[in-house]
Amino acid sequence: MYALPGTVGLHICFDERGREIEVLDVTPVAKDKYRIEETPIFNPGIALGDIIRVREQEGIAYYIETVQKSGFVRYAWLLSKEAAASQEIRSFIERVTEHEGRWEQIFGGLLVIHLPKHSAVDAELEMSRIIGRFEA
Repeated sequence: MYALPGTVGLHICFDERGREIEVLDVTPVAKDKYRIEETPIFNPGIALGDIIRVREQEGIAYYIETVQKSGFVRYAWLLSKEAAASQEIRSFIERVTEHEGRWEQIFGGLLVIHLPKHSAVDAELEMSRIIGRFEA
């Protein structure tokens, strides 16, 4: 995915011991508040578009709370290499983007789709059709 204007990389820690730190693209929205612009690996309860509050200390932002959840519904699929690189997936993510959704491809094969809650795209149905084409 591309970085949005004003987006910065922030070292965020999701545990109190400081063991799980990842650099995430975020957009500052207020003092100590950021909108998450990509899906965190270390905290499945936080999603793209959520606004979080952090406490910054020595260059690390420690997660405190989620201030506002995004208006997106998140879907995720682990795809084969062939499916991940297919024209069907490219067409699907184009539809997602056309319907004001966002998408991420993590580690090559994990496809994460974020759609507005009342989207006309039926992500589960479309993906089941696509995945069915690649199962042997």
